[in-house]
Parts: sequence; C-alpha cells; structure tokens
Amino acid sequence: MPLTIMMPMKFAEKCPKCGGFVQTKSVRKSIGLGFVEIPIAQFCLNPVCDWYQDFAEARKPQDIKEGYHLKAPTLERKLPQIKMPELSRNHMIVLGGVVAIIILYFIISFLTPLSNPVDKKISQDKLSELSINTTTNTTNTFAVARLQETQKVITALPTPGRIEVKIDPRSFPVKIDVSHGFIPDPITINISDTIIWTNVENLRLRVVLVSSNGLFEKQLLQESDRYQYQFNKSGKYTFALAEYNSTNKEYPNATGSVIVR
Repeated sequence: MPLTIMMPMKFAEKCPKCGGFVQTKSVRKSIGLGFVEIPIAQFCLNPVCDWYQDFAEARKPQDIKEGYHLKAPTLERKLPQIKMPELSRNHMIVLGGVVAIIILYFIISFLTPLSNPVDKKISQDKLSELSINTTTNTTNTFAVARLQETQKVITALPTPGRIEVKIDPRSFPVKIDVSHGFIPDPITINISDTIIWTNVENLRLRVVLVSSNGLFEKQLLQESDRYQYQFNKSGKYTFALAEYNSTNKEYPNATGSVIVR
C-alpha cells in the first residue's frame, strides 16, 4: 500500500502554479453578536490553470488567520410589515356607498342657503315708524354736518376775497445711492413737508449727503442710515452725494432736486 503524505494547505494570495489571481469561497458562521467568514476552498481564475485546494476538513476558526472577519449585526429596528386587508366585492360596494353619501351631504350643505333665525317680519306700522325715525335722524345729521361745514368755511375766510386752505405737513421718502442718484427725482412737495433720505448704497461703506443751497451741513450716512429735513420756504433745492474723505468730491450724476411750492 503506497504511503500518501498530506501537505498542509495554506491560504494563497496568488496561484502557486501559474502565479495568477485566485478566488476564495467561504461560509459564514455566527459567533455571539457577530459572524466569521471561514474559507472552504480556493481556485485559480486562469482558465488554463487547474489549480484548486479544498479547506473542507474540520478546522477551528482560530486556526484560520486569513479571511477572518468579525462583524456586528446592524441594530436597525425592523418595522413590522403592514399588510392591507383584502377587500371583497361587498366591502367595496359598502365603501363606495359611504363615500357617495358623504359627497351628497356636502353638496346639499353647500347649495342650501343659510337661514337667519334673527330675521323677523316687521309690521307695517313699525316699518313706517322706523322710516320716519330714519328720515328724521338723517335730516338732523345733515343739518349738523352743514352747520359744521359752514363754521369751517367761516373760519377759513379771515379776510374777504382770500381763501386759506391749511394742509397738514407730510413726509416723503427718497432713496439715495451712487449708481442711481436720488429716487424719485425731482420730487415736488409743499411748504412744511419733510424729505427723508435713506442710504441704500451697498458698495461703499459711507457716503456724504451735500446740500448745494446750504440748507444743512454735510451729513455722513452709512448703509440704511436716514436723514430728514423740513422745508419751510418755497423754491428749488438741489442735493448731491460725495465721497467720504478730506476732499468730499461729489460723484457725477448722483444729484437730485426738491421743488417746494
């Protein structure tokens, strides 16, 4: 009987016969909360080479150094699968009837006018009395209004042949920036009105508001800053935007005017 010597098998990185790539077959065994990959065989990927080795004999996991992977299972919570109950034909008919009743109810509720329980029939006598009272109140109100209007007219006519109409002062906003100048421009206001300039310049940190007529001193305005001035004399006034430095050089085309009537 011939003597057969079993050579110990080793985990191969490359084919020992042709030097080509090898592929490893493995099985997964659970250990505690993880698992191990135990290789059971290897074979050469070269179609010409027939090299193959089998690790099928019983081996302990700690004896296999290559291909040993311990992985913890994911602890993702598995959601229960919800299965929709199968509806029979009778169930579908009942469900359709319920939906139709609900739709019909909403249609009837929408088309039916709402009745007002407070509305009551008024007798002819009460109606006549109400009409007389309404007419009397309307006449009295009209008379009081005419009297007040007459008093106002008399107050507004201190001297014969001259009408003075007092208009409450108003405020008008004007936006300013170097690229567009003054918006709106020109702007017409009345005496005692106020102009509020708002700096909307976002490319320069500071600009200077200049009154060409010397109404006020040069005003330094940062972004979103405001300055207001009340005009008490009629005329046409011009304004400009200037650089923030020692020279205060005015920007071209960044001018505006205010006309006071």
